[in-house]
Amino acid sequence: MFIEHFIILASALSICISIGFIVFVICASSLHSMSIALTCHSTVTIIITNIFLLLTAVFMLNTNLQNNLWCQINAYCVQVSLILIYHSYCLEAFHRFAFIVHHNNVYFHGYHIFFAIIICQWIFAWLYPFRLLLLGLFTYDSTIRLCHINWDLSLELFALLAVQYLIPLIIDVLCYVLVIKHAHLHIIEMTLHRTSQKRQPIVVCQEQRRMKREFKMLKRIIIIFLVLFMMNFPSLVLIIIASIDWNASMSIDYTYRIILLNMSCILLLISIFQFILTPTVKTLIHDFWKRRKNQVCG
Repeated sequence: MFIEHFIILASALSICISIGFIVFVICASSLHSMSIALTCHSTVTIIITNIFLLLTAVFMLNTNLQNNLWCQINAYCVQVSLILIYHSYCLEAFHRFAFIVHHNNVYFHGYHIFFAIIICQWIFAWLYPFRLLLLGLFTYDSTIRLCHINWDLSLELFALLAVQYLIPLIIDVLCYVLVIKHAHLHIIEMTLHRTSQKRQPIVVCQEQRRMKREFKMLKRIIIIFLVLFMMNFPSLVLIIIASIDWNASMSIDYTYRIILLNMSCILLLISIFQFILTPTVKTLIHDFWKRRKNQVCG
């Protein structure tokens, strides 16, 4: 009972913080950029996931729940929202890669390409797990009063986890490696040009500031990437155990409670990190409190 109530509390807090972040960005006109727009898109996916996690915890507290359509739809929506989260942060990583490595390419500076990718992500996220819903693979478990994919279907679970979790994280890693490699080469190039005095000092200074700003955004994405890695890691471990040992005696009751508790805590952390680790938002909040403090002192 305690775990279910904690999930509800953590999900509600995460929803409130995430909505506050979006409202803050909308009200602050100086924050309107492609990078912040993608951050807000990821925040929307966090809100959606928290809503379905909250409903899942409510279902687990409902002793009268049976294997009805709403239970299966909620389980389907949880999987959809998880796909949206990982793919949205994958898109953020791709944006950083395109903006840093191909910053001279105007094609990657527009909204159209990223808006098209977002539409494709949402369509794919709703269509891919729909097959599982049609096949009736989301089955009701009276032990935890919850619909889920049975551990015996380890191949289906692994395929879903690969699309939802592994592939986006691999793409994230590739983007980060290429960005870091490009930044390293760019720093060497700037050092050589500075020593040869072929470039104006002001140009070098501007490029250094740009690289520093991009590294701050990259730092934020890497931290969130590590947090996202931990969110579905317990599910990956349990699927591997189930596929290796078919007779593994896993406690369904505690297994799913641990997975859902871990997800709710991670999503709450990410919601807080949106404020703390987004450089432009953090600077604006700091300036706001500084002005308020000066007004009070004055």
